[in-house]
Amino acid sequence: MKQPFKSKAYIYKYNSAMPINTKYLASLEANRYFHIIAKANGNNRLFYSDENKRFFLKKYLSYSTGYFDTYSYTLMDNHVHWLIKCNSYENLESHIAAMPKEIRKKHQSKFLLQEITFEEAQEFQWKDFFISYAMAFNKENNRSGSLFMNPFRRVEVTDDAHFTQLIIYHHANVLKHLGQKDFQKYQWSSYKSILSDKPTHLKRDIVLDWFGGREQFIKIHQENAAYYYNHPIALE
Repeated sequence: MKQPFKSKAYIYKYNSAMPINTKYLASLEANRYFHIIAKANGNNRLFYSDENKRFFLKKYLSYSTGYFDTYSYTLMDNHVHWLIKCNSYENLESHIAAMPKEIRKKHQSKFLLQEITFEEAQEFQWKDFFISYAMAFNKENNRSGSLFMNPFRRVEVTDDAHFTQLIIYHHANVLKHLGQKDFQKYQWSSYKSILSDKPTHLKRDIVLDWFGGREQFIKIHQENAAYYYNHPIALE
């Protein structure tokens, strides 16, 4: 399996008074792979319960369908990681065109009219997802204001090693942030879903094939998890 990876030099651009390395604001281009990181503002939490996490994943599936595929993820209390691949331009166009006009959002209609770019269409969808979850979360917890740090981070996956490392790092993230010794038992990452036989929206077969099958998937995770969660800078 070959990934259409490409490298980009990164530069700096300004958002208000703060310089932001555009390595973390990669253009969400068609047929490209990205590490997406969503973080809570300040000391806020994104989840207070398992029900919050189930609701979040249900929302994510709804908003991701037709826009991008998911290869791995992990949910922590105050941040979330995904490894995704943006859909093709043609498939996104077909997906939106198939939607009844009365339920299309403004940015979706603009995309069909070529008034916004593929990148903008993707970014609007992510923002709509975050806003939708935040509104429900705020209502449940009697809070107001923004929940997610803006802008959300997106880092292009540039080579095969990066792709492999991210999947392992996502699954091992619980070792770093929650202090659990056995990441394989954590309920809120894609690890158990990838090894399960239950239906999933994840690109399970592609991931298992990438690692050389189920046994190699487990073995490589066991051998490398501690290293990758101790070396986050190279991955984030």
